[in-house]
Amino acid sequence: MPMDFLAKAKPVPQPPQLEPWKVLIVDDDPDVHDATRIALTGCELEGRGLKLYHAKSMAEAKEILQAEADIAVSLVDVVMETETAGLDLVSWIRGDQHNHFTRLILRTGQPGYAPQTDVIKKYEIDDYKEKAELTRAKLITTIITALRGYKLIISIERNRRSLKKLIKNFGVLIEKNDMREFAACILEQIANMVGIEPEAMICAVDSENAETASNNDVTIKVLAAGGAYTSCISKSLDLVPSEDMRNTIRQCILSGETQKNPGNTCLSLMTRNGLRAAVFVGIPYDVLERRLGAEVIELFVINTSLGYEKTALVEHIRKLAFEDHLTGLPSYAAYREAFHTQQALGQQTTTVLLDIQRYKMIAHGIGDEKAANFLKNVGQRLRKGFPKAHVLARKEVDEFVLLLDRVKADEITEVVEIVERLFDEPVAVGDNVFNIRMRLGFSNSEDHGTDPDQLSRYASIALNDLRQRGVGTYSVFNPSMQEIAFERLRLTSLLTGTAGKTEFLVHYQPILEANSEKLYSCEALMRFRTTAGDYLHTGRMIEAAEASGMIIDVGAWMIKAALSEYMSLGALGPDINLNLNLSPKQAQSTRIYRDIQKALDISGMPMDRLVFEVTEGLFLNNDRETIAFLEWIQQQGGRVVIDDFGTGYSSFSYLRKLPVDGIKIDRAFIMHMDEDEDALAVVKSILAVAKALGLTVTAEGVETIEQRNILRDLECDYLQGFLYSKAVPGGEIPKFMAQSSPAGIVSVA
Repeated sequence: MPMDFLAKAKPVPQPPQLEPWKVLIVDDDPDVHDATRIALTGCELEGRGLKLYHAKSMAEAKEILQAEADIAVSLVDVVMETETAGLDLVSWIRGDQHNHFTRLILRTGQPGYAPQTDVIKKYEIDDYKEKAELTRAKLITTIITALRGYKLIISIERNRRSLKKLIKNFGVLIEKNDMREFAACILEQIANMVGIEPEAMICAVDSENAETASNNDVTIKVLAAGGAYTSCISKSLDLVPSEDMRNTIRQCILSGETQKNPGNTCLSLMTRNGLRAAVFVGIPYDVLERRLGAEVIELFVINTSLGYEKTALVEHIRKLAFEDHLTGLPSYAAYREAFHTQQALGQQTTTVLLDIQRYKMIAHGIGDEKAANFLKNVGQRLRKGFPKAHVLARKEVDEFVLLLDRVKADEITEVVEIVERLFDEPVAVGDNVFNIRMRLGFSNSEDHGTDPDQLSRYASIALNDLRQRGVGTYSVFNPSMQEIAFERLRLTSLLTGTAGKTEFLVHYQPILEANSEKLYSCEALMRFRTTAGDYLHTGRMIEAAEASGMIIDVGAWMIKAALSEYMSLGALGPDINLNLNLSPKQAQSTRIYRDIQKALDISGMPMDRLVFEVTEGLFLNNDRETIAFLEWIQQQGGRVVIDDFGTGYSSFSYLRKLPVDGIKIDRAFIMHMDEDEDALAVVKSILAVAKALGLTVTAEGVETIEQRNILRDLECDYLQGFLYSKAVPGGEIPKFMAQSSPAGIVSVA
């Protein structure tokens, strides 16, 4: 058969052209349209390019959205023809058009017009970006992320309505910070997904036994339950009436595998840090799979496991912050939280500070371990005596703080009598028996202010007054107690610097780069010295200055003195920074700008060598003037770090919203991490979040080589603590730089 070499070749079938993703750009600035078009050139996802639509006003955007129903992403300028045009458009998209598919990304060149959190939630806004921060890489990342979200939501809507419900509810689930609320939310989600309220139960290994989850003797608790088992909540799994249910849940937790039984299903929840839980549902697995789909069940397990891990971590961090390690009672931080809760509810309260007479003698006689048990016993009695108290917390050593509803003047003796009756019987510790008496100091929020630290301090002043008088069992604070001549003279000497009075000094504690152990900065710390050369207690002096309102003057002196002395130490070179502490009152004062600028002008210190340390309490009220001040520091070249992170009102979520450059992990977490896996887990978590947000991390209180090595392995940026040096006079810093040991530890002789 002759071959026809001239015959036309059969056309090779071409793959179908994929439709591009539709992206709407809404902005009244033509340059923004051009820049966005150039930045997104060549951008694609899963073989699909982008088709850009351009609108220069809200009206044009509405026309496009009405004509093109499948716009995947809308980049919307907040301020256009009006200050609210962008938000009005968003409201129209989500409200009038009921369009819940297009992904909304707000952009603005004016940060002051950032939407409120409730607006972001209400209109399902996916992201908010300042135009200045959107580099090409960040813009593409934002668009790709939004497109993936759009694709997922469309897929959910088209194929699995139950999956859509799951995604919708996950936001609620992940917001839960209390384990029981989290578990109850899971039950609600299951009922919502399957359309009925089945017999269901959430169980988890008790946190104290989590490491022995493979042991058949492990303790498993019921976190939430529905149907006939609601009475089992918070009880041991062993008390659940159904033997079949008990065995199924235990097998699920111990094996880490989903149990698929003819009459029920038990889903295994496992976290990366070894926590285990189980979700029991009284529906056969094949029925559950038909209703939801295997992929929905799998995603439910993944999401729930992530939420479980996050909730457990938050609870653990709260436990470290709000539970006293020695006695198991709430900590002083818990008292502060309870106080703020009552203030928010408009309730007046009474703070009672209690201490144990002759405690030092008792503690010295029985030793530390028995003294700890002694304090536990005292705390337990106080808790039983005041079951309706908002909180009973251990403040320090033998001091307990009690927060009660407002106690009127004629009711104070009733409180005192309750305490006396509680200790009619001796307190036994081992073979030792002690007859004890408590002293009480009272202060009232109605009369003495709305700050928990101040109320506690006033109660402490009343208690000190009682100690000094040496008679009586209780004392109620009154302003005259604060007007102690010695304290007033000491505070006056702090401000005047008059010869023969208390002397102001600045000492410096080195901060080193973790890997190189080179000096990175020094933290300036106030010191107070008498004419006899004796150093006064720094904390008490600062507290006195805070209470009297003189902290602003003291702080201004310190900034000026520290900068001037630091610049005089020429051997330090131009690369060694200086950390300065700012109290909340100082940072919120109107003169802070002037104080800093004056110190810079006098000393010649460049702003880019300064690191300002502020505490978490500064951000409690989200005060715009305070935020503006911190932004000013950054604009001038300085840096801002959060000091003692983890001990106040810590929230990972707020870090990305604040003008801060780094955090300092409080020594309370560092000091135990080489022997306490829980403390180490917290340090790891804080470091991971900080790194993800691009923040530097300084570890305070580093005292051992083991701690140093752990922090190095975790890629902590900077280290500070007695391992390297205590706070020393400025003249000692050059010596510090010149000395080092063979092990790499530098110190001051």
